Amino acid sequence: MNNYFKYLLIICLFCFSVYYTKRINELSLSNNEIMVSINEYASIHDYKCNEGYINEDGVVLGHSGLFVDKNKSLSYMKGIGFKEELVQYKKDECILNLKDNYDKYIISGNKNIKSISIVINVIDFKYIDEMVSVFEKNLVPYELLVSKDNILEEFCLFKGSASEIKDIKNKNVMCTNMESDILSECSSYKINSIKVMNHVRENLIFNIKNTLENGNIYFIDENYNNSKELSLCLKYIKSRGFDIVKINKLLE
Repeated sequence: MNNYFKYLLIICLFCFSVYYTKRINELSLSNNEIMVSINEYASIHDYKCNEGYINEDGVVLGHSGLFVDKNKSLSYMKGIGFKEELVQYKKDECILNLKDNYDKYIISGNKNIKSISIVINVIDFKYIDEMVSVFEKNLVPYELLVSKDNILEEFCLFKGSASEIKDIKNKNVMCTNMESDILSECSSYKINSIKVMNHVRENLIFNIKNTLENGNIYFIDENYNNSKELSLCLKYIKSRGFDIVKINKLLE
C-alpha cells in the first residue's frame, strides 16, 4: 500500500512538473515582444475554412482557411525581430476539397469570394495566339482546354473521351465533360473533373454580363468573334470588382 501511494505521488509530481513547465513557457512566450507582434498579426489575418456544399450538379468548393503558425514564425524571427515576410502559415483544409471528391464533378469555386476563372477552349489554333496575347497584355491568368494530342507539361484541362484518358501521362491535368462524360474513368486515375456549366461559344460580352457570379468557371471557344471581344470583356469583369485567377487558386 505504501508503494502504491509512493508511485501515485511520483506520477502527480511528474504531471504537475509538465504542466508547470508548459505554463512557464506560455507565459514566457506571451511576454516575448516578437510573439506579441505575431499574436496581433494572427488576430487580424487568421481565417477559417469557408466550407462548400454539394448539389445535384456536383460540388461547389469552399475556400481553405489559413492560420499563422506562431511557434514556427517565432523560430524564423529570433534575433531579427518581427517581420511580416517571415510569418509562417498552416492550412485549415475544408472537408469538401479536390482530393476527396474525385467521384463528383466540380462545378464552381467558392460563392462567397469574388473570383472567377477563364478557360480557352482550343478549337483549331487559328486564334489561340491572339487570345493568349490579350490575356498577357491585360496581366490576366488563363487556362487551356485541350485534346489528348495537345496536353501540356504545365497544368491544363482535358476535353477528350474516356478511352483517351488512360493515355495521358501528365497527371497535372483535370478532366471536363466538354465532349463526353468521363467522370468515372478520371476518378479511377485520381484525376478531378470539372463540369462545364458556362460554355461561351459566341457573344462573349453579352454572355459574361448575364452570368457573372462568384466562383464561376468560363469556357470560351477559340474563334474570331470571341478573340475580338476578349479585351473589352476582361476590362468589364475587372470593373465589376472580380479577380480572374487560375483554376487551382479558385478551387484551393
